[in-house]
Amino acid sequence: MTTSPSALDALLSTISLRDGSATAHIDEGWMQGRTAYGGISSAVALAATMALHPTETPLRYAQISFVGPVSGDCTVTTRELRRSKSSLFIDAGVTSHQGFGTAALFAFSADRQSHLDHDRLAMPDAPDPDMLQPVPEHRARPPFTRHFDMRPTTAPRFGWKEETGEYLTWVRFVEEPACHPMVALLAMGDALPPAALALCHEFGPISSMNWTVNMLTGAPQTDNGWWLLSAKTGYARGGFSVQDMMLWNRAGEPVLSGSQGIAIYA
Repeated sequence: MTTSPSALDALLSTISLRDGSATAHIDEGWMQGRTAYGGISSAVALAATMALHPTETPLRYAQISFVGPVSGDCTVTTRELRRSKSSLFIDAGVTSHQGFGTAALFAFSADRQSHLDHDRLAMPDAPDPDMLQPVPEHRARPPFTRHFDMRPTTAPRFGWKEETGEYLTWVRFVEEPACHPMVALLAMGDALPPAALALCHEFGPISSMNWTVNMLTGAPQTDNGWWLLSAKTGYARGGFSVQDMMLWNRAGEPVLSGSQGIAIYA
């Protein structure tokens, strides 16, 4: 018996290597407005990078800039910046018919022995995802979000926390992908709305400008596909906001930390 590939795996299957670069196709189902969802352009950049520069060393760090819109047929070009005994640094650029879209810097590095060992990134208290209601269907919901089962901890929809500007949501893929787990985490890790949206009293466009990702484990895994995502804004002024981001697995172990800068047109 064969099963059809997940939506993410189907997209990644369009990646083709040619003359030192890669091509891919991001379909309409991954769009948000006039551009592809930032997590998917990041995942395409990483998957192409790993195909062009095979390594068993796990991803440790990513710095991603969302320069312009990305959609449809894309080209990914890469450049190896440095390879040492402990680390590999590669930059990647994603271009589509709309011009240059996504710039990414990936660092691959294995665990090493160290006398330091502490974890102060405790997962906040959150109800079991099976006790929560999924985000309901709505005409304003961006197409890419339909690839995710989202269970906000605050309300059936994304609730407001006027004091903090924070979202805390269980997320899993509607169709669990079989791709590399690091690629899957990039595709999921930016799925929440910008946290500053929780504080908005006027409607206007919001656009992610960058995304810094720190992978806290070289072998991410969870139970039943669930990951707890957090986005919390710490500053918003002059049309820009910054937010801290975290992702824990079902056992409460921190897997990804990050930050993001966001442009606000309201």
